[in-house]
Amino acid sequence: MSYNISHNPQVSPITALTRVDFLKSFYGISDTESRHEDYVDSFTPDATLIMGPKTAKGTDEIRTLRHGLWTHVSSRRHFPERVYFGGDDELMLYGTVKYVLKADLENEVTVPWAGRVVFENQAVSPDGKLRMKFYQVYLDPSAQSGKK
Repeated sequence: MSYNISHNPQVSPITALTRVDFLKSFYGISDTESRHEDYVDSFTPDATLIMGPKTAKGTDEIRTLRHGLWTHVSSRRHFPERVYFGGDDELMLYGTVKYVLKADLENEVTVPWAGRVVFENQAVSPDGKLRMKFYQVYLDPSAQSGKK
């Protein structure tokens, strides 16, 4: 599964490409139900994840939130469209996500969203892997229900 994300880098091209590559991988993981542990590994152990009205802090809570995201969803596909850099370790992005709900397998729901990401500085990561220490998703909860 390939993700095309355009960006307007205000940081070095290498940093921008590294961040965009991370996002491509992350949304591929996010859109695959079985990849719960890979999803959790995208965050630092003490990260904060805010998904609409839900907040998770730390690995265990992020894992629980992640499982909950698939409770009513049969499939999902993110379409990130733009990335805006606020520096080497912070960015905002927006796009849409398409869901098929388990209760209505014949209809697809499209929801616009935006997100803010703060990365851990790779220099302090024990394994040098890029991870998020903060991720907040902004979306309209009524749009998620599939009701118009």
